[in-house]
Amino acid sequence: MQVITGHGVAKVMDSGHPKFETGDFVWGITGWEEYSLITTPETLFKIEHTDDVVPLHYYTGILGLAGMTAYIGFYKIGSPKKGEHVFVSAASGAVGQLVGQFAKLMGCYVVGSASTKEKVSSPRH
Repeated sequence: MQVITGHGVAKVMDSGHPKFETGDFVWGITGWEEYSLITTPETLFKIEHTDDVVPLHYYTGILGLAGMTAYIGFYKIGSPKKGEHVFVSAASGAVGQLVGQFAKLMGCYVVGSASTKEKVSSPRH
């Protein structure tokens, strides 16, 4: 049986790496299991802000891969201006829902699509 891996947040229990100390929190490719032996610590980033202002779960959402994809795609690649129309494909997904919020905050007119009527009418979105 192989452990599933993906982006996650982990607490360092023991470290032989100079960048990480016991008790540090890291974000990056981890095993989705209770304890992991990470042999490629170069793929991890030390989380500097672990207080109540920035909850750890933000690093798997808005500050994680979905958030960075949405931010870079919207602000850096799309570069919309206030009042422009923005179409968000897969608006009910992790990236799409963030792009829609970024666009509304910027003052854009937003149209989003989703694959099913259930996703469109869901109170979660």
